[in-house]
Amino acid sequence: MDKFDRIQKLHRILRSRRYPVSLRTLADELECTERNVHRLIENMQLIDAPIEYDKSLRGWHYVDDPDNRFELPGLWLTGNELQSLSLLLNLLENLGNSLLNDEIGVIEKEITKLLKARKISPSAFADHIKVLPIAHRQLPGVLFNKVSEAVLKKRQIHIHYTSYNGTRTHRDISPQTLVHYRENWYLDAWCHLRNELRTFSIARINAAEILKKPVKNIPKEILQEHFANSYGIFSGKPKHQAKLRFLPAIAREIACQQWHPQQVGEWQGQDYLLTIPYADDRELVQDILRHIPHVFVESPVALRKTVQNRLQDGLGMFVGKRIRV
Repeated sequence: MDKFDRIQKLHRILRSRRYPVSLRTLADELECTERNVHRLIENMQLIDAPIEYDKSLRGWHYVDDPDNRFELPGLWLTGNELQSLSLLLNLLENLGNSLLNDEIGVIEKEITKLLKARKISPSAFADHIKVLPIAHRQLPGVLFNKVSEAVLKKRQIHIHYTSYNGTRTHRDISPQTLVHYRENWYLDAWCHLRNELRTFSIARINAAEILKKPVKNIPKEILQEHFANSYGIFSGKPKHQAKLRFLPAIAREIACQQWHPQQVGEWQGQDYLLTIPYADDRELVQDILRHIPHVFVESPVALRKTVQNRLQDGLGMFVGKRIRV
Protein backbone atom coordinates (compact mmCIF):
# COMPACT_ATOMS: atom_id res chain seq x y z
CA MET A 1 0.00 0.00 0.00
CA ASP A 2 1.56 3.30 -1.08
CA LYS A 3 1.21 6.80 0.40
CA PHE A 4 -1.74 7.74 -1.83
CA ASP A 5 -3.63 4.59 -0.87
CA ARG A 6 -2.99 5.18 2.82
CA ILE A 7 -4.27 8.77 2.67
CA GLN A 8 -7.43 7.61 0.92
CA LYS A 9 -7.95 4.76 3.40
CA LEU A 10 -7.30 7.02 6.40
CA HIS A 11 -9.90 9.46 5.07
CA ARG A 12 -12.44 6.65 4.69
CA ILE A 13 -11.73 5.28 8.17
CA LEU A 14 -12.23 8.67 9.85
CA ARG A 15 -15.41 9.33 7.88
CA SER A 16 -16.95 5.97 8.71
CA ARG A 17 -16.17 5.73 12.47
CA ARG A 18 -18.48 7.24 15.07
CA TYR A 19 -15.76 7.52 17.68
CA PRO A 20 -12.07 8.54 17.62
CA VAL A 21 -9.69 5.81 16.39
CA SER A 22 -6.50 4.99 18.28
CA LEU A 23 -3.11 5.39 16.65
CA ARG A 24 -2.43 1.67 17.05
CA THR A 25 -5.64 0.73 15.24
CA LEU A 26 -4.89 3.17 12.43
CA ALA A 27 -1.39 1.75 12.04
CA ASP A 28 -2.76 -1.80 11.83
CA GLU A 29 -5.43 -0.92 9.27
CA LEU A 30 -3.04 1.18 7.18
CA GLU A 31 -0.33 -1.48 7.38
CA CYS A 32 2.38 0.92 8.53
CA THR A 33 4.07 2.22 11.70
CA GLU A 34 2.51 4.69 14.12
CA ARG A 35 5.16 7.19 13.08
CA ASN A 36 3.99 6.92 9.47
CA VAL A 37 0.40 7.48 10.57
CA HIS A 38 1.51 10.72 12.25
CA ARG A 39 3.09 11.84 8.97
CA LEU A 40 -0.08 11.03 7.04
CA ILE A 41 -2.17 13.02 9.51
CA GLU A 42 0.20 15.98 9.21
CA ASN A 43 0.00 15.82 5.40
CA MET A 44 -3.78 15.78 5.50
CA GLN A 45 -3.88 18.70 7.95
CA LEU A 46 -1.87 20.69 5.39
CA ILE A 47 -4.86 20.42 3.03
CA ASP A 48 -7.22 21.53 5.83
CA ALA A 49 -8.52 18.11 6.81
CA PRO A 50 -10.31 18.67 10.17
CA ILE A 51 -8.37 15.94 12.01
CA GLU A 52 -7.84 16.34 15.75
CA TYR A 53 -6.76 14.17 18.65
CA ASP A 54 -9.29 13.51 21.40
CA LYS A 55 -7.37 13.14 24.67
CA SER A 56 -10.30 11.74 26.64
CA LEU A 57 -10.98 8.95 24.10
CA ARG A 58 -7.34 8.66 23.03
CA GLY A 59 -8.00 8.66 19.33
CA TRP A 60 -8.06 10.68 16.12
CA HIS A 61 -11.24 11.87 14.43
CA TYR A 62 -12.77 14.49 12.14
CA VAL A 63 -14.17 17.41 14.16
CA ASP A 64 -16.94 19.85 13.29
CA ASP A 65 -17.87 17.73 10.29
CA PRO A 66 -21.20 16.10 11.21
CA ASP A 67 -22.34 15.86 7.57
CA ASN A 68 -19.06 14.52 6.19
CA ARG A 69 -18.54 17.71 4.21
CA PHE A 70 -14.76 17.43 3.93
CA GLU A 71 -13.49 15.69 0.81
CA LEU A 72 -10.00 15.12 -0.46
CA PRO A 73 -9.24 17.59 -3.26
CA GLY A 74 -9.37 16.23 -6.80
CA LEU A 75 -10.04 12.60 -7.68
CA TRP A 76 -8.66 10.26 -5.01
CA LEU A 77 -8.71 6.53 -5.58
CA THR A 78 -6.61 3.65 -4.33
CA GLY A 79 -4.14 1.99 -6.69
CA ASN A 80 -6.41 -1.04 -7.14
CA GLU A 81 -9.42 1.19 -7.81
CA LEU A 82 -7.44 3.18 -10.38
CA GLN A 83 -6.39 0.03 -12.19
CA SER A 84 -9.96 -1.29 -12.19
CA LEU A 85 -11.32 2.02 -13.47
CA SER A 86 -8.64 2.23 -16.16
CA LEU A 87 -9.53 -1.28 -17.30
CA LEU A 88 -13.21 -0.31 -17.44
CA LEU A 89 -12.43 2.80 -19.52
CA ASN A 90 -10.32 0.68 -21.85
CA LEU A 91 -13.17 -1.79 -22.31
CA LEU A 92 -15.70 1.01 -22.88
CA GLU A 93 -13.50 2.52 -25.54
CA ASN A 94 -13.43 -0.79 -27.41
CA LEU A 95 -16.94 -2.06 -26.77
CA GLY A 96 -18.54 1.31 -27.40
CA ASN A 97 -17.36 1.50 -31.03
CA SER A 98 -15.59 4.77 -30.08
CA LEU A 99 -18.97 6.33 -29.22
CA LEU A 100 -17.83 7.42 -25.77
CA ASN A 101 -14.31 8.58 -26.56
CA ASP A 102 -15.04 12.30 -26.27
CA GLU A 103 -17.11 11.90 -23.12
CA ILE A 104 -14.60 9.74 -21.25
CA GLY A 105 -11.57 11.64 -22.53
CA VAL A 106 -11.63 14.14 -19.66
CA ILE A 107 -11.92 11.42 -17.04
CA GLU A 108 -9.20 9.39 -18.73
CA LYS A 109 -6.73 12.30 -18.51
CA GLU A 110 -7.27 12.59 -14.75
CA ILE A 111 -6.92 8.84 -14.29
CA THR A 112 -3.68 8.91 -16.33
CA LYS A 113 -2.20 11.58 -14.05
CA LEU A 114 -3.00 9.57 -10.94
CA LEU A 115 -1.62 6.37 -12.45
CA LYS A 116 1.65 8.09 -13.34
CA ALA A 117 1.92 9.44 -9.78
CA ARG A 118 1.81 5.82 -8.60
CA LYS A 119 4.30 4.79 -11.31
CA ILE A 120 1.72 2.67 -13.13
CA SER A 121 1.97 2.80 -16.91
CA PRO A 122 -1.38 3.79 -18.48
CA SER A 123 -0.33 2.07 -21.72
CA ALA A 124 -0.13 -1.30 -19.96
CA PHE A 125 -3.83 -1.90 -20.49
CA ALA A 126 -3.70 -1.28 -24.24
CA ASP A 127 -0.44 -3.24 -24.57
CA HIS A 128 -1.42 -6.32 -22.60
CA ILE A 129 -5.23 -6.53 -22.74
CA LYS A 130 -6.96 -7.28 -26.04
CA VAL A 131 -10.61 -6.66 -26.83
CA LEU A 132 -11.50 -8.05 -30.25
CA PRO A 133 -14.96 -6.90 -31.36
CA ILE A 134 -16.13 -9.26 -34.10
CA ALA A 135 -19.09 -8.63 -36.43
CA HIS A 136 -20.03 -5.37 -34.72
CA ARG A 137 -21.80 -2.67 -36.70
CA GLN A 138 -20.65 0.93 -36.65
CA LEU A 139 -23.10 3.41 -35.12
CA PRO A 140 -23.37 7.17 -35.66
CA GLY A 141 -22.40 8.78 -32.35
CA VAL A 142 -25.16 11.40 -32.54
CA LEU A 143 -27.85 8.76 -33.01
CA PHE A 144 -26.53 6.57 -30.18
CA ASN A 145 -26.43 9.60 -27.86
CA LYS A 146 -30.05 10.46 -28.70
CA VAL A 147 -31.20 6.94 -27.91
CA SER A 148 -29.20 6.92 -24.66
CA GLU A 149 -30.64 10.30 -23.65
CA ALA A 150 -34.17 9.09 -24.31
CA VAL A 151 -33.57 5.99 -22.16
CA LEU A 152 -32.17 7.97 -19.23
CA LYS A 153 -34.70 10.82 -19.41
CA LYS A 154 -37.62 8.41 -20.00
CA ARG A 155 -38.84 10.14 -23.15
CA GLN A 156 -40.44 8.61 -26.23
CA ILE A 157 -38.54 8.74 -29.51
CA HIS A 158 -39.72 8.76 -33.11
CA ILE A 159 -37.54 6.51 -35.27
CA HIS A 160 -37.06 5.65 -38.93
CA TYR A 161 -36.31 1.94 -38.88
CA THR A 162 -35.18 -0.61 -41.47
CA SER A 163 -35.84 -4.23 -40.55
CA TYR A 164 -33.59 -7.20 -41.35
CA ASN A 165 -35.58 -7.94 -44.54
CA GLY A 166 -35.40 -4.30 -45.69
CA THR A 167 -38.87 -3.12 -44.65
CA ARG A 168 -38.87 0.58 -43.69
CA THR A 169 -41.22 2.01 -41.06
CA HIS A 170 -41.69 5.18 -39.03
CA ARG A 171 -42.83 4.63 -35.45
CA ASP A 172 -42.92 6.06 -31.92
CA ILE A 173 -41.36 3.90 -29.24
CA SER A 174 -40.95 4.05 -25.47
CA PRO A 175 -37.34 2.98 -24.76
CA GLN A 176 -36.84 0.72 -21.75
CA THR A 177 -33.34 -0.80 -21.78
CA LEU A 178 -30.11 -0.50 -23.78
CA VAL A 179 -28.50 -3.90 -24.41
CA HIS A 180 -24.97 -4.67 -25.62
CA TYR A 181 -25.15 -8.20 -26.97
CA ARG A 182 -22.65 -10.08 -29.11
CA GLU A 183 -20.73 -6.92 -30.08
CA ASN A 184 -23.83 -4.94 -31.08
CA TRP A 185 -26.25 -2.51 -29.42
CA TYR A 186 -29.99 -3.17 -29.13
CA LEU A 187 -32.88 -1.28 -27.61
CA ASP A 188 -35.74 -2.97 -25.75
CA ALA A 189 -38.78 -0.75 -26.14
CA TRP A 190 -42.56 -0.55 -26.22
CA CYS A 191 -43.59 -0.06 -29.85
CA HIS A 192 -46.64 2.21 -30.12
CA LEU A 193 -47.12 1.18 -33.77
CA ARG A 194 -47.39 -2.55 -33.01
CA ASN A 195 -48.66 -2.01 -29.45
CA GLU A 196 -46.23 -4.53 -27.97
CA LEU A 197 -42.69 -4.93 -26.64
CA ARG A 198 -40.01 -5.16 -29.31
CA THR A 199 -36.21 -5.28 -29.60
CA PHE A 200 -34.65 -2.88 -32.10
CA SER A 201 -31.13 -3.05 -33.51
CA ILE A 202 -29.75 0.47 -33.05
CA ALA A 203 -27.64 0.01 -36.20
CA ARG A 204 -30.91 -0.24 -38.18
CA ILE A 205 -32.29 3.03 -36.82
CA ASN A 206 -31.76 5.53 -39.66
CA ALA A 207 -32.97 8.62 -37.78
CA ALA A 208 -34.29 9.41 -34.30
CA GLU A 209 -36.07 12.35 -32.71
CA ILE A 210 -36.65 12.69 -28.97
CA LEU A 211 -40.28 13.55 -28.25
CA LYS A 212 -41.74 15.48 -25.32
CA LYS A 213 -44.04 12.59 -24.43
CA PRO A 214 -43.06 10.50 -21.38
CA VAL A 215 -42.40 6.81 -21.98
CA LYS A 216 -44.95 4.11 -21.36
CA ASN A 217 -43.55 2.53 -18.20
CA ILE A 218 -43.37 -1.25 -18.28
CA PRO A 219 -42.92 -3.03 -14.92
CA LYS A 220 -39.55 -4.73 -14.47
CA GLU A 221 -41.23 -8.08 -13.92
CA ILE A 222 -42.89 -7.93 -17.34
CA LEU A 223 -39.66 -6.84 -19.04
CA GLN A 224 -37.81 -9.69 -17.34
CA GLU A 225 -40.37 -12.26 -18.42
CA HIS A 226 -40.55 -10.94 -21.98
CA PHE A 227 -36.88 -10.32 -22.76
CA ALA A 228 -34.78 -12.39 -20.37
CA ASN A 229 -36.58 -15.72 -20.38
CA SER A 230 -36.33 -16.49 -24.09
CA TYR A 231 -33.24 -17.51 -26.04
CA GLY A 232 -30.73 -14.90 -27.20
CA ILE A 233 -31.77 -11.46 -28.37
CA PHE A 234 -35.21 -12.55 -29.56
CA SER A 235 -37.95 -11.72 -27.09
CA GLY A 236 -41.19 -13.37 -26.11
CA LYS A 237 -42.35 -15.96 -23.66
CA PRO A 238 -40.65 -19.34 -24.37
CA LYS A 239 -42.92 -21.70 -26.26
CA HIS A 240 -40.55 -24.60 -26.92
CA GLN A 241 -37.84 -26.67 -25.27
CA ALA A 242 -34.83 -27.57 -27.39
CA LYS A 243 -32.99 -30.76 -26.45
CA LEU A 244 -29.48 -30.76 -27.91
CA ARG A 245 -27.14 -33.74 -27.66
CA PHE A 246 -23.47 -32.78 -27.79
CA LEU A 247 -21.03 -35.55 -28.67
CA PRO A 248 -17.86 -36.29 -26.64
CA ALA A 249 -15.59 -34.16 -28.88
CA ILE A 250 -17.09 -30.92 -27.47
CA ALA A 251 -19.30 -32.14 -24.61
CA ARG A 252 -17.05 -30.92 -21.81
CA GLU A 253 -16.62 -27.50 -23.39
CA ILE A 254 -20.41 -27.08 -23.77
CA ALA A 255 -20.95 -28.22 -20.18
CA CYS A 256 -18.89 -25.19 -19.05
CA GLN A 257 -20.96 -22.72 -21.08
CA GLN A 258 -24.21 -20.93 -20.30
CA TRP A 259 -26.52 -20.72 -23.29
CA HIS A 260 -29.54 -19.66 -21.25
CA PRO A 261 -30.16 -18.77 -17.56
CA GLN A 262 -32.78 -21.53 -17.30
CA GLN A 263 -30.91 -24.22 -19.18
CA VAL A 264 -30.73 -27.77 -17.86
CA GLY A 265 -27.75 -29.97 -18.59
CA GLU A 266 -27.14 -33.63 -17.87
CA TRP A 267 -24.49 -36.18 -18.71
CA GLN A 268 -25.56 -39.33 -20.55
CA GLY A 269 -22.44 -41.39 -20.74
CA GLN A 270 -19.92 -39.22 -22.57
CA ASP A 271 -22.65 -37.18 -24.28
CA TYR A 272 -23.97 -33.94 -22.82
CA LEU A 273 -27.70 -33.26 -23.17
CA LEU A 274 -28.63 -29.57 -22.99
CA THR A 275 -32.24 -28.40 -22.68
CA ILE A 276 -32.99 -24.78 -23.56
CA PRO A 277 -36.26 -22.78 -23.62
CA TYR A 278 -36.84 -20.59 -26.68
CA ALA A 279 -39.54 -18.66 -28.52
CA ASP A 280 -37.80 -17.84 -31.81
CA ASP A 281 -35.38 -20.37 -33.33
CA ARG A 282 -33.36 -18.05 -35.62
CA GLU A 283 -30.44 -17.39 -33.29
CA LEU A 284 -30.57 -20.87 -31.80
CA VAL A 285 -30.27 -22.44 -35.26
CA GLN A 286 -27.15 -20.36 -35.96
CA ASP A 287 -25.56 -21.50 -32.71
CA ILE A 288 -26.39 -25.13 -33.44
CA LEU A 289 -24.86 -24.90 -36.93
CA ARG A 290 -21.60 -23.62 -35.41
CA HIS A 291 -21.17 -26.98 -33.64
CA ILE A 292 -22.04 -29.32 -36.50
CA PRO A 293 -21.15 -32.24 -36.74
CA HIS A 294 -20.80 -32.61 -32.96
CA VAL A 295 -24.39 -31.82 -32.03
CA PHE A 296 -27.73 -33.48 -32.76
CA VAL A 297 -31.18 -31.92 -32.24
CA GLU A 298 -33.24 -34.50 -30.39
CA SER A 299 -36.35 -32.32 -30.14
CA PRO A 300 -38.51 -30.65 -31.19
CA VAL A 301 -38.81 -32.19 -34.65
CA ALA A 302 -39.52 -28.76 -36.21
CA LEU A 303 -36.20 -27.41 -34.96
CA ARG A 304 -34.34 -30.49 -36.22
CA LYS A 305 -35.99 -30.08 -39.64
CA THR A 306 -35.02 -26.39 -39.77
CA VAL A 307 -31.38 -27.24 -39.05
CA GLN A 308 -31.46 -30.07 -41.60
CA ASN A 309 -32.90 -27.77 -44.30
CA ARG A 310 -30.22 -25.14 -43.61
CA LEU A 311 -27.50 -27.79 -43.94
CA GLN A 312 -28.98 -29.12 -47.18
CA ASP A 313 -29.31 -25.62 -48.62
CA GLY A 314 -25.70 -24.89 -47.75
CA LEU A 315 -24.49 -28.18 -49.20
CA GLY A 316 -26.47 -27.44 -52.37
CA MET A 317 -24.30 -24.38 -52.92
CA PHE A 318 -21.24 -26.63 -53.29
CA VAL A 319 -22.62 -29.72 -55.05
CA GLY A 320 -21.11 -30.06 -58.53
CA LYS A 321 -18.69 -27.21 -57.91
CA ARG A 322 -14.95 -27.74 -57.91
CA ILE A 323 -13.34 -26.54 -54.70
CA ARG A 324 -9.77 -25.42 -55.14
CA VAL A 325 -7.37 -26.05 -52.30
